[in-house]
Amino acid sequence: MSTTSNERLPTYFIGHGGVGILFKPGYGPVQQDLREIGKEIKALKPEAIVTTCGHFEGDSDAIQVNLKEPTKVWHDLGPSWHTTFPHVFEYQYAHKSSRALGEKVLQHLLDQGIKAEGVERDLDHGIWVPFKLMFPEGEDELDIPVLQISTYAGNDLDAHVRLGEALSSLPGRIVFIGSGMIVHNLRATREATTDTTVARSIEEAALEALSAPTPRERDSQFLALQKRDDWIDAHPTEEHVLPLYMTLGVGRDWSEYKPDPAYKSNITKPRNDITAGT
Repeated sequence: MSTTSNERLPTYFIGHGGVGILFKPGYGPVQQDLREIGKEIKALKPEAIVTTCGHFEGDSDAIQVNLKEPTKVWHDLGPSWHTTFPHVFEYQYAHKSSRALGEKVLQHLLDQGIKAEGVERDLDHGIWVPFKLMFPEGEDELDIPVLQISTYAGNDLDAHVRLGEALSSLPGRIVFIGSGMIVHNLRATREATTDTTVARSIEEAALEALSAPTPRERDSQFLALQKRDDWIDAHPTEEHVLPLYMTLGVGRDWSEYKPDPAYKSNITKPRNDITAGT
């Protein structure tokens, strides 16, 4: 995949899934998809990865930037995991962090008029779980820093597009990754009441929005998803879709958006990856 003349690298939105995608049966295709995306990113030779996910919310009007160095794996998992699959609390993920990069991104956001503050936290499962598959330790492990920034608290989709636009002018060979889900209703999954027609309908609308002829129309169609009658079924809370809108902002001027070839939404299978780039 080539980049533009100013060396902007592609931007990615990935479906991160829970820790179960690392070991539960049935996730082979998901694992393979994430490995292929990781290989593609490694081939770009970025100098850093800046990422946001559905498990790191700032304030309603302010973004938080992680300044902690080093960071370790945060096992931010529900209590049931202790009794069902206690081994998941032994998972680790070797990675680099950079306070200097965090300070650079923080200052850049402030310079762009984005209210932001530095915080210190470890790497949550919305990042380390997919990264264990994308950049396996001992095989294709990362030798560049990974910086996590928050989303805004709340459901302002347009604010996240603007956040992405502000980040897009960050200098350097930076890959931006949004980690979340296009459909995220854990209660429906637990209670086995998942209506796959909702997932399919939201997916089809997102795919249609990707093919919009202009960035303005693309943004408009994605923002309009929130007004759909079935949106509340897809996202009872919206934190997991906010990273998608950040990536839309970062890649706003790209002429091509493409879904993963095996793209499909399913509340229990996080296979919904989108790349912005040419």
